[in-house]
Amino acid sequence: GPTNTTGLLILAALGPFLGESGLLTTEGLPVLATLTLLAGLLRVVGSYAGAAHLLRFLPSSVLIGFTAGAGILIVLMQLDEALGLPPVRGGGLPDEIMGIAGAIGSGRFPALPAVGVTVGTIAALILGKRYAPRWPTALLAILVAIVGAWALGLDASSGLPLVSDRSVIPAGWPPGALPTLDLDVIRSLLAPAIAIVFLGTLELTVSAKAGGARPDMRAELRAQGLANVVGAFTSAFPASASLTRSALLKLGGGKTRLAALSAALAVVPILVFGGTFAGYIPQASLAGVLFVTAHGMVDRKRLGAMWRVGRETRVLMLVTLVGTLTLPLEYAILLGAGLGLAIHLAKTTKPRLVSLTLEDGELRPLAPDEDPELVVIEVSGPLHYAAIESMAKRIGDAVPPSATRVILDLSHAQEMRYAALQWLEQLCGELSRRGATLELAGVNERFERMMARSTCEIPVTTYDPHPGRALTAAVEGRAHSPKVI
Repeated sequence: GPTNTTGLLILAALGPFLGESGLLTTEGLPVLATLTLLAGLLRVVGSYAGAAHLLRFLPSSVLIGFTAGAGILIVLMQLDEALGLPPVRGGGLPDEIMGIAGAIGSGRFPALPAVGVTVGTIAALILGKRYAPRWPTALLAILVAIVGAWALGLDASSGLPLVSDRSVIPAGWPPGALPTLDLDVIRSLLAPAIAIVFLGTLELTVSAKAGGARPDMRAELRAQGLANVVGAFTSAFPASASLTRSALLKLGGGKTRLAALSAALAVVPILVFGGTFAGYIPQASLAGVLFVTAHGMVDRKRLGAMWRVGRETRVLMLVTLVGTLTLPLEYAILLGAGLGLAIHLAKTTKPRLVSLTLEDGELRPLAPDEDPELVVIEVSGPLHYAAIESMAKRIGDAVPPSATRVILDLSHAQEMRYAALQWLEQLCGELSRRGATLELAGVNERFERMMARSTCEIPVTTYDPHPGRALTAAVEGRAHSPKVI
């Protein structure tokens, strides 16, 4: 089944198709099947297109912000059940807040039985995690809540709503439907499906690599995609890997794929016969379990570290967190990923420049008020087309008026292509009009071939892996015309 964060994405996508009972309507079943099918097909296609490598561009701050926002959202969306208030119907945070405020404003105050069960469940889970980590504390807490509610005759009328008071959970295999080919439905589900795949692939990566393993991520992603494709025709939700489930299997001694299969088979009797039993569960006990789960999703240590580490990381984390609370979840994760990519690309447009000059045969940093004849400018970073405009202005500002000889050290420059060549020829012309010459040091062989074939005559020294050797050759006047190497 889906993890908490993936489950919220699914809920947001299927919200318009939920009935008064909180279950999918008959019209929503084909939509669910289509969402599962899209999630599976996108994973299969992505496994062949190298989609797993795209996760390198997702900053950790985006994941931490999204997970923390999802945890906060879970808590806020469960407040009505935790307080024993009438259920709030709506798919978003504003509906939940307005619903709770409206209920309290109309005289419906929190019910003590519900609050007591919520607090008791939370306390049991906290104590169980500390003193009996191997025990199924959540299951035991829910069983105690069921027995207590039955013994005291508590239900919605007495301040402790049960699952059966909110909806009827059918026993047996859930009803299903085939995916729909309606293009409008497919278009409306495409963004949620992409977000589910994006987040699910990230969860898969974290789960698969837990404990230092190095699995074949293409095969893992393809297998998960095929599982979702098959699941689309068997009433399944979009499924993904789970670090929690993986940890539980490992705790139980599972080491092979047979462990996951055994766990799945063990769930079948619960699926077939557990519907009636689930109706006796107090909603407040489920809210308590979700509160503890949500608390674990907010990694305060990493949030604090990312807040302190720098402005860009802080902005990314905050934007994703706020977006998770205010936007549809599929757009929140895409917003964070897109902003992270934009920041990364913006950084690549500003290569690092260091201005040096020669004194007593040694290079030293150029002081702001100095005006020497020889200026060496070290360039570190990409010199692709997007970086050229800013580079032109910065190089122009870095060359003092009296300079007659300018050497650009390109030993640490990357991605130099035709745009860089055009700019260097333009810079050479500008310096020539000022009475200065331009030389290039540490030019890689590929770019030198490009210069030679373009009949560019700017003197160069070829890149040398020995630090400083190419620059020293240029300073000593041993530069040569570009040639095909």
